[in-house]
Amino acid sequence: MNERQLKKSYLESLPTDELNALAEELGLDLPPDLNRIFVIQEILEASQQDDETSEDIEDVSSVKVEKPPFFYNKTYIEVLLRDPVWAFVFWEIKTADRELHEATPGFNGYQLRVVALHPGKNPDDESFSIDVDMMDRAWYVCFPSSEGWFKVELRMKKAKDFILLAETPPFKIPESINMLRSTIDTNPLAPILLLSGLDELEIIHSGDFQSHILQQCDF
Repeated sequence: MNERQLKKSYLESLPTDELNALAEELGLDLPPDLNRIFVIQEILEASQQDDETSEDIEDVSSVKVEKPPFFYNKTYIEVLLRDPVWAFVFWEIKTADRELHEATPGFNGYQLRVVALHPGKNPDDESFSIDVDMMDRAWYVCFPSSEGWFKVELRMKKAKDFILLAETPPFKIPESINMLRSTIDTNPLAPILLLSGLDELEIIHSGDFQSHILQQCDF
């Protein structure tokens, strides 16, 4: 439909049969004996709605959908305990800091440092490091002890030195179910634990030690 047909003056100049044909073309279901004035009004309203719909479609088609950045503007590291053996460690490095780190002379990648926090013990006894790829953002980590306090550090390797980028708050590895079950005979369970049926739980010992290895989590 051209612009002239959208004007009221043009519609008023058309014969009644052409008005009715135009209304039918626009998909209007009007009574055959409807007054010309109302037919013209219906045509004008329908034409206006068509124009608004076309504009909306053009607006939507012109919107550019941007992909979210792979890295965000925050440096942090977090730990989610899966069970008394495994933990899910995930982290981010601020984009500007990442670019600065990786352009630093002597830059040699990133590293996770699992630090044991057992009082009275040498922290190096159960602490260990994991070299991670520059694009890694998460790992599954197997802990060497079934109980105790730990923290995980995110570090940058620079030549023979390490620069701390972020660290988790200290967290406690919960007792394994095997250790908890072994204390039932000597330590009465709280009523809420008895309701859970813990005193009747059968412990199955797994011989699959091969799966207790460090695992990289790919996104």
